[in-house]
Amino acid sequence: MKIAIIGGGIAGMSAAYYLNKKFGTSADVDIYEKGSDVGGLAGTIPIEDTYIEKYYHHIFTHDKFYLDLAEELGVSDSLIWSDSKVGYYHDGVSYPFTTPVDLLRFKPLSFINRLKVGVSSLFISQYKNVPKLESMTTEEFMTRYVGKQGWEVIWKPMLRIKFGENYNKIPAVWIWERIVQRIRSRTGGGSKELLGYMKDGFHTLNKKLLESIKHNGTNVILNADIKEIVIEDMQCKGLNINGEIKKYDIVICTAALPVFLDLCKNAPDEYVEPLKQVKYDCALVVLMELKESLSKYYWLNISDNEIPFGGIIEHTNLIPKENYGEKTLVYFSKYLNPNHEFMNMPDNRIIEIYIESLKKIYPDFNEETIINYTISRDRFAQPIWPMQYSKIKPAYKTPIQGLYLANTSQIYPNDRGMNFSVKLGKEVVDTIK
Repeated sequence: MKIAIIGGGIAGMSAAYYLNKKFGTSADVDIYEKGSDVGGLAGTIPIEDTYIEKYYHHIFTHDKFYLDLAEELGVSDSLIWSDSKVGYYHDGVSYPFTTPVDLLRFKPLSFINRLKVGVSSLFISQYKNVPKLESMTTEEFMTRYVGKQGWEVIWKPMLRIKFGENYNKIPAVWIWERIVQRIRSRTGGGSKELLGYMKDGFHTLNKKLLESIKHNGTNVILNADIKEIVIEDMQCKGLNINGEIKKYDIVICTAALPVFLDLCKNAPDEYVEPLKQVKYDCALVVLMELKESLSKYYWLNISDNEIPFGGIIEHTNLIPKENYGEKTLVYFSKYLNPNHEFMNMPDNRIIEIYIESLKKIYPDFNEETIINYTISRDRFAQPIWPMQYSKIKPAYKTPIQGLYLANTSQIYPNDRGMNFSVKLGKEVVDTIK
């Protein structure tokens, strides 16, 4: 049985791993990756004597699929668990925002609204009519529980960070699921959130996973230019790669939904057209190497529309800087529309703009402390799900015989992350007979 996997990210490599487990040598597996390396959004770059992710990553204590895979691959001992410190920048001031006490001292909200926001997560986590949340926007739902001021000051800015101008179009089931998951990750009566990382970065698992699938016979083809998923009479016949047809019994596509739809040139309209409703925002992440720390926070949410990034993630406040030659490593997160000027703006100009904003948040910041920087862009980073998306959410098994789909369009209502990428890889293989 010949099987092709499109995409060498965590989902694609996980699918290969579980195919090896399920079918052994009876499955001949090829992975096709358009880039020059595997890992996708969890890909890494070298820094000093270790590795760091191009896009910021951590895991939670309840990330069962990722943790189970780490255990099977024998890299669980590399896991590091640390308390995170969160801040919230609003109206020129950075406030601690980690514990219930921090919330009670959060001056941008009135005292009664601090209480309302504080108890809202508990009430939201107990909400039972989950299907109804698919017909409500996040704004409608959250305003009901946290009040108008809580929405405007806290939740609206954070939704804008994640979804840009689509913030008020997201089904409420997404934020409900998000809050439930975050509550599960907290310890100490809800006052602490443990986050996980790995010694030498998540490159540790990526490398071990790649070694495992290669050892079991999987071929990994990099810089692959796939032109089409060949479909004839509702059957998947293989792939068109650089004009050459390669026959496969099964094709699993882990590429983003718009890429998948573009490759399926002969798929039926009744399958393709509804899925075109799902749009994707881009991600732009700046990773700076600095001589000095910026703050005590691991994650600083930015509630200021004039600042071009939505969050400052100071990685070395989670993993000590001695692991990185005493450098401070800081990510700046930005989700943006595909037509945003940053997608084509020269890197040095983006850094100039970011420095201006950094001086607004940290007036003493000196650009001479910047040792190096890396800017990474991804076109299909964040799916924007339409209302009542579960009615059109695609199954792993497509209506085309031999063609399977496993990508971020199917993690709904969860948030994207490495755990759910592993879940996609495992579950799509479970559907293959």
